[in-house]
Amino acid sequence: MKKITYAMSVLMMGLAFTACSESNNNNEENGNEFNVINTTPLVDEDSYPQNTTAANYNSKAFGQDAIDNCLSLISELENANTTIATAKLSEAQEAYLRKVLETLVGNVIVPTYTQLADDVEDLEKTLNGLTVNSITQTQIDKACADFKQARQNWERSEAFLMGAASDFDIDPTIDSWPLNRSLLLNYFNNGMNDEMLEDATILGFHALEFILFRNGQNRKVAELQGNDTYTNFEKITGAQELAYAQTICTLLKQRCFQLQVAWEGETAANAARVAVVKAAGLDMTTAAGLSYGENLKQAGVSGSKSTFPTLKDAIAQVLINDEGSCLAICNEVGTAKIANPFSAGDIAYVESPYSYNSITDFRDNIRSIRNVWLGSTDKKANEYSFHTFFASVKSDKVNTAVESNYVGAIEGISNMPTPFVKYCSVVWGKNFDDPDNWDSTSGE
Repeated sequence: MKKITYAMSVLMMGLAFTACSESNNNNEENGNEFNVINTTPLVDEDSYPQNTTAANYNSKAFGQDAIDNCLSLISELENANTTIATAKLSEAQEAYLRKVLETLVGNVIVPTYTQLADDVEDLEKTLNGLTVNSITQTQIDKACADFKQARQNWERSEAFLMGAASDFDIDPTIDSWPLNRSLLLNYFNNGMNDEMLEDATILGFHALEFILFRNGQNRKVAELQGNDTYTNFEKITGAQELAYAQTICTLLKQRCFQLQVAWEGETAANAARVAVVKAAGLDMTTAAGLSYGENLKQAGVSGSKSTFPTLKDAIAQVLINDEGSCLAICNEVGTAKIANPFSAGDIAYVESPYSYNSITDFRDNIRSIRNVWLGSTDKKANEYSFHTFFASVKSDKVNTAVESNYVGAIEGISNMPTPFVKYCSVVWGKNFDDPDNWDSTSGE
């Protein structure tokens, strides 16, 4: 454990955080100094072994454990926010927590969205290079790899869907599922038209996934050069599917550019992406004209035009609000992404069923919570993070509770039999590909 002591004069003077501290002696020990204590957080493993034991597909224990672990993490996120919300924060503490929000924007949100935009731009370039006559398996494999890299960064952004992703309907536009296979088939059968680009249920990541993957495998050259082999899609050509993939990937790219510039604001470095966003007629600021990064960082600042009246309101939005927060994505993973197909038998609701990427998606959703908590994307706690804040005010129990539970949620998800679509299919005795099971009973 590394301890750094700052004599912060007026900025960090008089830290008193008895509502969080496990010891009221903290004030006497520190006087007018704020001790930033850097500790090592609890983190998950980079990879986990796959559970493919045949007998385990019939066991409901694995899925229920994953759901329960997500619910436990929700409780600890609520407790962490309550600890801050009920504390009488000093000016020093508020100044530190503002730095936490600044770090979150600059070290997690903007870099994640920038990498996502880079990845989708790469995917678009790869897809645009594909033609039926000359397509190679290497090209298809590259498109699939580009897709999975983009998918990872999108899933690791879902703990901060607040702001642009929600305000501009970016999330439902690029990540709606289940894919409406019946509607997609109808459009293919009757000719592509602009109406196809207005229904989010056949756009974005999951439409691209259907075209690029089947049964967890990259599509094969022969199939894309001929006709599809998926049930009821036998008359649809690979040429039709590739043309559609190219079109919707461009729309996906525009929306990912929008996420980046909406949070980062206009800069010389992102000018080309700003131009793409503006040319597409997409918004990129709050109603008051702020970037979403500035909107969060200026929470509660008089005259700032931030949508957050107070600093605590902004922190609550980050940690526990019903929509766009760490709690919100944890709840969605446990009570919808896993529970709808696994507990309720809505087999059509399985996310990422064609690439067999479901468990990876769920893990990355929880890792987005980890990144917010640590103020970093490298599993190390930033000097200005929620982790370091609670360590510095000697509330290590809060860190242990949140971190052990996000690790537990990731482990529980990883322990489920894979692929998740097979697990749910076996538990419920339903075939995901059967047209009788194409329609979801849950909705998105």
